[in-house]
Amino acid sequence: MVLPETIFVGLSQLRANKLRSTLTLLGIVIGVASVIGIISIGEGLRRTIVSEFARAGGAGTVLIRPPDSFERKEGRWVKRPWAEYLTANDHQAFLEESGEHIDTSVPSVWGQAQLRVGKTTMSGTYVGTSESINEGYSWPVVEGRSLTSEDILFSRKVCLIGQKVKSDLFAGEDPIGRDLKLNGTRYTVVGVLDERIRFGRDEGDRVFIPYSTAHKRLLGHKRFLGITLFIDDLEAVARVADDVRRVLARRHEHGDEFWVATSQNLLEQVGKTIRVMKQVAGGIAGISLLVGGIGIMNIMLVSVTERTREIGVRKALGAKPRHILMQFVAEAIILSFVGGVIGVGLGIGFGVGIEQLISHFDENSPFASVVSTQSVVMALGFSSAVGMFFGVYPAVRASRLDPVEALRHE
Repeated sequence: MVLPETIFVGLSQLRANKLRSTLTLLGIVIGVASVIGIISIGEGLRRTIVSEFARAGGAGTVLIRPPDSFERKEGRWVKRPWAEYLTANDHQAFLEESGEHIDTSVPSVWGQAQLRVGKTTMSGTYVGTSESINEGYSWPVVEGRSLTSEDILFSRKVCLIGQKVKSDLFAGEDPIGRDLKLNGTRYTVVGVLDERIRFGRDEGDRVFIPYSTAHKRLLGHKRFLGITLFIDDLEAVARVADDVRRVLARRHEHGDEFWVATSQNLLEQVGKTIRVMKQVAGGIAGISLLVGGIGIMNIMLVSVTERTREIGVRKALGAKPRHILMQFVAEAIILSFVGGVIGVGLGIGFGVGIEQLISHFDENSPFASVVSTQSVVMALGFSSAVGMFFGVYPAVRASRLDPVEALRHE
């Protein structure tokens, strides 16, 4: 029997037993759909995070945070009996230790802000930072100027504002040179930052001031909540992180409690999470495909019994056992392949549905599901392999039928 005829006969069997075929394919469909759906979501999530990291300085960053005030002991959170802080001296020590690899650095403090212009108010976030903020985070000033080293040195009451602050407080007017009250203190707007959305959040509600001004007028101390180092060579990132840990251990009694991470570490953690998602999808798919494979074997055994006389006629007309074997194996593969195609369609639909759902609740979300050609080919190939594996036994049984006995079968 030639291949086109084999395929035609297989499809005819599907059409002749629609309900039975549908129930048989259910396991294959669920398995493939779960794999494609979860892989599309996981890959979309991975690409989104990588893209957001690239916009925030790329993979060559080292992030440093002081220890939390609380720690978890015996199932509950308790306040630490000690406190450690990041200071300007720590920042300078980092630069002295690894300065040849540090392209730029951004020390920061931040907090909630009540912003006011005239009678118009809004809530936002203030960030006390350095003149390197625009270069480090690739966040350009589109109006006016950036912060300068003189602003830091003299603790000037100047600020950069985001696009949302501009639109909400200045109603489309030119804000450069105008005053803005931040937590009751008057600051002069010297620049407006470009629009920026990270991880689905509009960061246009931020106001940036010199960190020295924040220390003097808002906080009453000279500590930082974080320092970010931007490294010029990706191969040096891990080495700089180790240098930072050594500096902290040397300068602080509890230096090993500081949080030091690289963007590469964070991306690796994301990758591990996504791999776990894929492994879970693989487990679900394995069980579903096993059930589907058993279903295919059952339906093929029933088909062999129902078509015993047909097999006898074919053998009587000269069909060899290998022809019968090939026919039933091909029918099993067609069954599983059709299930795989349906599963791929449902999996893609599931991923797109999740994407649309996220977009519905968060218009700023950059998430997009991604279905690779490789995952589709692998899913279809694996589903076909399941059909072949579970179709062999019924096919062998059909090929070994005695033609005389088969012709006598009613």
